[in-house]
Amino acid sequence: MPPTVEMVGKVTRSRYDELVAESLDMVEEDTRCQFGFGDVALELEPLRGHGGHLPLDEGGQGVEESLRRFAEEIGLSFYTVRTQRWVAAQWPAEHRQAGVSWEVHRILASVPDRFELIGNPPLSERTGRRRWSAEVAKKLVGWKTEEVLVPVTSQEKVAAIRELARDDEAVAAQVATDFLRRPEVAFKAMRDPEARENVNEATPNSKTTSSRRTTATPSASTRTGSGSTTRPASSTAGGSRWSSPT
Repeated sequence: MPPTVEMVGKVTRSRYDELVAESLDMVEEDTRCQFGFGDVALELEPLRGHGGHLPLDEGGQGVEESLRRFAEEIGLSFYTVRTQRWVAAQWPAEHRQAGVSWEVHRILASVPDRFELIGNPPLSERTGRRRWSAEVAKKLVGWKTEEVLVPVTSQEKVAAIRELARDDEAVAAQVATDFLRRPEVAFKAMRDPEARENVNEATPNSKTTSSRRTTATPSASTRTGSGSTTRPASSTAGGSRWSSPT
């Protein structure tokens, strides 16, 4: 019996390891390029001021105009160049960590002790090695990570919607209204007796309408004790008359 070949996705484990090694080289090159763009943008427009995250105003439109022109010339967005410039300013060349992605540098850029921190990567529970990842860095700085489970089953989706609207009646009401605009949803929802009763109770003038229906005189006919059927009188220009039964 041939030995079992370990697979990762659709490739063998050995091929997977080769892909990881090649990709790490590309990440290293990407980090060099990202910092390179940032350094060029810094030379073009040195960062003014200290502290905080991306400054919104650095002394007029001159900075933004020149950065927008530069970004357009090289085919990048202004916001990409602005971020690259800011990250490069937070990480002087002597403090940039080899083997750590530019993304991790970006996430840790606001941490006061980032220069010491980046040299001590946390231990990965999965691999047993000390290595930075974007998810680990986000957890450390308190950012929302991508590890939040995406609801898949019907029960998970229902639970997620309930949780999102649990403490906000305005949100719950808007969601319910949007859903009830879908005929098939409204039909299924009204099959629930409690839901139907709550909707009826909440409908304006529902109690008054119900009361009127209960006490109203039948408009079609009135039966007498002898069993004959007569219709109520109707008013005409010539006076009152009884309509003949049909």
